Amino acid sequence: MPKIPITISTILILFITSCKKDINNTPSPSKSDTSSLSQTDLLKDSVYLYSKEIYLWRDVLPSYEAFNPRQYQGSDDEKSASLVMNAIRNLEPLDRFSFVTTKETSEGLQTGADVDYGFFIKAASIDKADPIDSVRWFVTYVFDKSPAGLAGVNRGWSINSINNTPVTYSQSSIDLLNKVFFGNTTSASFGFVKPDGTTATASLSKTSFISNSVLYSNVINYGGKKIGYFVYKQFFGAPSRTELNTVFSNFKSQGINELVVDLRYNPGGSTATQDALADLIAPASVNNKTMYKYVYNESLQKGDFPLLKHKAGFENESFSEANNTQNFANTGSLNLNRVFFIVTGGTASASELLINNLKPYMDVKLIGDTTYGKPVGFFPVDIFNYSIYPISFKTVNSAGNADYYNGFAPDKIAPDGVSKNWGDITEPSLASALKYISTGSFRATEQGEQVYKKQMKMQKQFDSANRTLESKHFNGMFIEKNK
Repeated sequence: MPKIPITISTILILFITSCKKDINNTPSPSKSDTSSLSQTDLLKDSVYLYSKEIYLWRDVLPSYEAFNPRQYQGSDDEKSASLVMNAIRNLEPLDRFSFVTTKETSEGLQTGADVDYGFFIKAASIDKADPIDSVRWFVTYVFDKSPAGLAGVNRGWSINSINNTPVTYSQSSIDLLNKVFFGNTTSASFGFVKPDGTTATASLSKTSFISNSVLYSNVINYGGKKIGYFVYKQFFGAPSRTELNTVFSNFKSQGINELVVDLRYNPGGSTATQDALADLIAPASVNNKTMYKYVYNESLQKGDFPLLKHKAGFENESFSEANNTQNFANTGSLNLNRVFFIVTGGTASASELLINNLKPYMDVKLIGDTTYGKPVGFFPVDIFNYSIYPISFKTVNSAGNADYYNGFAPDKIAPDGVSKNWGDITEPSLASALKYISTGSFRATEQGEQVYKKQMKMQKQFDSANRTLESKHFNGMFIEKNK
């Protein structure tokens, strides 16, 4: 693993008054320019200057004068910094990802700390004959220690009201959901319908909790095989690795001989945690072989990063090609030669890195829908109370595959069975994996194939509404310190 101490937890506040060196002939503001500047202007300058140094596509950025970061004015500091980052992102067509957030939110990406209701939803139809009129907002996942988890809310339930207002598939309901989940609303009364038709009400408040990364795990005995199945929500930091070790210790003790990893809602996270999971899955034969390589911009790889070198701990840092390879280590605990991944358009970044890293060494089967397409990641940099995430690296697997911006297509198309709870062997994606394990083929009856195709077609009708909500969530991978 390359030693990269640029982290969410490392506070890198850029004092422009101390920056006297140019960045590749890009003039930094002089001391006289900055002595009377507001924190907002210093923040906007910092977003540009750090990005000019570490951005993967740094050559697209014009000079400081031409870019003029101080021209971008939002209603507060975060919005101003975001406008600068958006302007940078808009210069590179491949960049759909760079962003700015609060330092508190950024730190939660490593620890799983959150302040929320602790569940999320997705629109789906329950009636093939009349999909629009029968749409429901289904609970897709629930975190165990969250308000919703402690209240007993489960995947497969659907919301039919919020604060006694009916929830339907309409713009007014989408606006209400956005307000309740992402706005200033801090509490709400949710009406739910369970799969058996009974109802439940839960009055929930947004409170702090630690998100579990493993939402479900079990050993399924099916077709004469012991199949380890687990649902993995996000690559958090050290706590997530502890959860993974517990799951795989259980799988090993029970002697599983097949593995299904459910990444359908996994947006990525820590590359160090990806490394750990890849090692747990990979066969012993790949031990010490190349897992992947990091690729940075040419200046970083040549050692030209003056801002970082002015920071304690960065003076001797290296991004050189010789230091950027991650190898497999301590592999083979499960003695597997293949693995099944359940994926959707919400499967992104570190999840795709995992798939890409294992493909050269194992039989990798994908079930569900085409993944998101994000082969790049960040060095989060903290500035004042904010963290900036300019895209800073891409990854290349041992076979040289790097640019999967269109995602990975599934070997078997299968709908997301949101009306089924985790581990239900009739849920379409899990059922497809079990069918292949037991028969050696994904092929179902012609009638069954047509049912799946119709369900997938119906799901696509709700993609726009679902993306509106999902876009508020983190999507990416980052390098983590003190792993």
